[in-house]
Amino acid sequence: MKSVILAATISLVLGGQAQALSCMRPDVARTFDWASEANESYIILQGTFAFTQPARPNTSNVAPTSVRLPATFNGRYLGADGFVDAPILDVTLEFSCVSAWCGSIQNGDDVIAFVQQSDSGYMLRVDACHSTVFNPTDDTLQRVTSCMRGTGCDTVQ
Repeated sequence: MKSVILAATISLVLGGQAQALSCMRPDVARTFDWASEANESYIILQGTFAFTQPARPNTSNVAPTSVRLPATFNGRYLGADGFVDAPILDVTLEFSCVSAWCGSIQNGDDVIAFVQQSDSGYMLRVDACHSTVFNPTDDTLQRVTSCMRGTGCDTVQ
């Protein structure tokens, strides 16, 4: 009986770790579709976040952890006419970890970010699967702009 309980416990722990590795490939069109269908409101920003880099949390356990910190955004936002200059915005960054895998961006990196907008302000959730932050390559910028304009929003598998 003890071996069955031990085996079940091990499979739960390893299963949780394996799930942490089972992220879908990040895709800006998939994230656009997700944000469009969400109950929350999202804006798409392209530019840099200024913030103090968080200390990496202790991730020796499987339980998810997160760190929130203030940041300032400088760059552009996506509207129907493409990317246009945005005012400087105060944004809360929430970095989350599952076991040894953490979401991350670097202070000053140029990114495309899907930022939640609410009455209490703006929040960017940066998860271990990197599903809300993208490198602003020409292809990624073109694809997310096409999604916004409604001229095509095909996901890459």
